[in-house]
Amino acid sequence: MDNRVAKKIIAAWIEQILEFPSRMEYLAYMEGLQRGRTRYRETSYEQMESGVVRITVQKQYNNNALPDDNREGET
Repeated sequence: MDNRVAKKIIAAWIEQILEFPSRMEYLAYMEGLQRGRTRYRETSYEQMESGVVRITVQKQYNNNALPDDNREGET
């Protein structure tokens, strides 16, 4: 008998750190995300004195839940 235990992915995401040369380009990018089907969460935002905007965003990966979409171990 095979005693292997199958793994179950509870949550999976892609985390990106992005820089935009201006707030306008950042806003255009965020608008595109809002129109898309991929779930996402912006986890940090920073605007530099030079006008550059740096964000960290978590994006859904392969239709898996994002963190906090459901509690660990629950389906």
